[in-house]
Amino acid sequence: MIEWRGLRHRYAAGTEIVFDDFELREGRHLLLRGASGSGKSTLLALLAGLLSASEGRLLVAGQDLRAMSARQRDAWRGATLGFVPQRLHLSAALTVRGNLELPALCAGLPVDHGRADELLDRLELHALAQRLPHQLSVGQAQRVALARALMRRPRLLLADEPSAGLDDANTARMLALLSQTAAEQGATLVLATHDARVIAAADASFVERVLR
Repeated sequence: MIEWRGLRHRYAAGTEIVFDDFELREGRHLLLRGASGSGKSTLLALLAGLLSASEGRLLVAGQDLRAMSARQRDAWRGATLGFVPQRLHLSAALTVRGNLELPALCAGLPVDHGRADELLDRLELHALAQRLPHQLSVGQAQRVALARALMRRPRLLLADEPSAGLDDANTARMLALLSQTAAEQGATLVLATHDARVIAAADASFVERVLR
């Protein structure tokens, strides 16, 4: 499902991050561990096709991302990927439902209103559908970001520090939702974290990778 060899990313400022070779088989999930600055967010951005590696080979869901143009990566990302970023990037001017519909509208695609209703119900957000992001709690906003990431039934689901700002109860809830939805859709889940609560909750389906 995911494989990288000789992978490096060099930022314009000159900082280079090197990732040891790795392969994740179909049916397994990945837990990326490491302190802040260890490269977790950079690796997620590479896996999402948001950054292009300086060197190496990166295969995700059968696609060689380094061999794809920026436009090809955009199309691949829309068809394959769901991403819950650390900074949720919800549009402040749009309602909860509007935030779910926005990616399809930006891509010029028809909005799947039935899918939006399904996710609003499943994540207990239907009563909040007409609220704006500033009217949500941290946990509610996290669930909106997850619903948005699931709108197109992705094969790969990435989450960057999904427990950031959450108390113990909401952390457990978010992890359960991520694992449950990944299992229901047959998606591969990649979690990047340095939170001991998330690490302790990861089950045997996760392969741990520690970045240093």
